[in-house]
Amino acid sequence: MAAKDFESDDPMEFVALRFPAPPGVDMDAAMARCFIEEYALMGMPRKRVLAMFASPFFAGAHAVYEARGAAFIEQLADEVFGPAERAEVQ
Repeated sequence: MAAKDFESDDPMEFVALRFPAPPGVDMDAAMARCFIEEYALMGMPRKRVLAMFASPFFAGAHAVYEARGAAFIEQLADEVFGPAERAEVQ
Protein backbone atom coordinates (compact mmCIF):
# COMPACT_ATOMS: atom_id res chain seq x y z
CA MET A 1 0.00 0.00 0.00
CA ALA A 2 1.23 3.47 -0.84
CA ALA A 3 2.30 5.74 1.98
CA LYS A 4 0.26 8.59 0.51
CA ASP A 5 -2.76 8.90 -1.73
CA PHE A 6 -2.17 9.10 -5.46
CA GLU A 7 -2.63 12.54 -6.97
CA SER A 8 -4.11 13.23 -10.41
CA ASP A 9 -1.26 15.59 -11.32
CA ASP A 10 1.57 13.32 -10.09
CA PRO A 11 4.64 14.07 -12.28
CA MET A 12 5.90 10.49 -11.76
CA GLU A 13 2.73 8.93 -13.16
CA PHE A 14 3.43 6.38 -15.92
CA VAL A 15 2.23 7.55 -19.32
CA ALA A 16 2.50 5.33 -22.41
CA LEU A 17 2.43 6.82 -25.88
CA ARG A 18 2.44 5.31 -29.36
CA PHE A 19 4.29 7.04 -32.12
CA PRO A 20 3.49 6.56 -35.79
CA ALA A 21 5.86 4.16 -37.53
CA PRO A 22 8.19 5.59 -40.14
CA PRO A 23 7.29 4.53 -43.68
CA GLY A 24 8.50 1.05 -44.52
CA VAL A 25 9.13 -0.04 -40.92
CA ASP A 26 7.24 -3.05 -39.58
CA MET A 27 6.81 -2.03 -35.96
CA ASP A 28 5.19 -5.33 -34.95
CA ALA A 29 8.25 -7.22 -36.17
CA ALA A 30 10.65 -4.77 -34.53
CA MET A 31 8.88 -4.95 -31.18
CA ALA A 32 8.45 -8.73 -31.22
CA ARG A 33 12.08 -9.31 -32.21
CA CYS A 34 13.19 -6.98 -29.43
CA PHE A 35 11.19 -9.00 -26.88
CA ILE A 36 12.64 -12.27 -28.20
CA GLU A 37 16.22 -10.97 -28.21
CA GLU A 38 15.95 -9.52 -24.69
CA TYR A 39 14.63 -12.73 -23.16
CA ALA A 40 17.06 -14.88 -25.17
CA LEU A 41 19.96 -12.78 -23.87
CA MET A 42 18.70 -13.38 -20.33
CA GLY A 43 18.87 -17.12 -20.99
CA MET A 44 15.18 -17.86 -21.41
CA PRO A 45 14.64 -20.93 -23.62
CA ARG A 46 12.82 -20.61 -26.95
CA LYS A 47 9.80 -22.62 -25.78
CA ARG A 48 9.25 -20.31 -22.82
CA VAL A 49 9.61 -17.16 -24.97
CA LEU A 50 6.94 -18.49 -27.35
CA ALA A 51 4.67 -19.25 -24.39
CA MET A 52 5.07 -15.64 -23.26
CA PHE A 53 3.69 -14.40 -26.60
CA ALA A 54 0.70 -16.75 -26.29
CA SER A 55 -0.14 -15.48 -22.80
CA PRO A 56 -2.51 -12.48 -22.50
CA PHE A 57 -0.62 -11.55 -19.30
CA PHE A 58 2.16 -10.10 -21.51
CA ALA A 59 0.06 -7.44 -23.25
CA GLY A 60 2.63 -6.06 -25.71
CA ALA A 61 3.93 -9.43 -26.84
CA HIS A 62 0.45 -10.93 -26.96
CA ALA A 63 -0.89 -8.07 -29.09
CA VAL A 64 1.65 -8.93 -31.80
CA TYR A 65 0.80 -12.62 -31.44
CA GLU A 66 -2.89 -11.90 -31.92
CA ALA A 67 -2.33 -9.54 -34.85
CA ARG A 68 0.26 -11.57 -36.78
CA GLY A 69 -0.17 -15.16 -35.58
CA ALA A 70 1.99 -17.90 -34.14
CA ALA A 71 3.85 -18.59 -37.41
CA PHE A 72 5.09 -14.98 -37.52
CA ILE A 73 6.43 -15.20 -33.96
CA GLU A 74 8.04 -18.58 -34.65
CA GLN A 75 9.79 -17.17 -37.72
CA LEU A 76 11.27 -14.36 -35.63
CA ALA A 77 12.29 -16.88 -32.95
CA ASP A 78 14.05 -18.92 -35.67
CA GLU A 79 16.02 -15.81 -36.65
CA VAL A 80 17.10 -15.20 -33.05
CA PHE A 81 17.55 -18.73 -31.69
CA GLY A 82 18.33 -20.44 -34.99
CA PRO A 83 16.41 -23.26 -36.66
CA ALA A 84 18.44 -25.92 -34.79
CA GLU A 85 16.92 -24.75 -31.52
CA ARG A 86 13.43 -25.24 -32.95
CA ALA A 87 14.18 -28.84 -33.95
CA GLU A 88 15.28 -29.64 -30.38
CA VAL A 89 12.06 -28.23 -28.89
CA GLN A 90 9.64 -30.31 -30.96
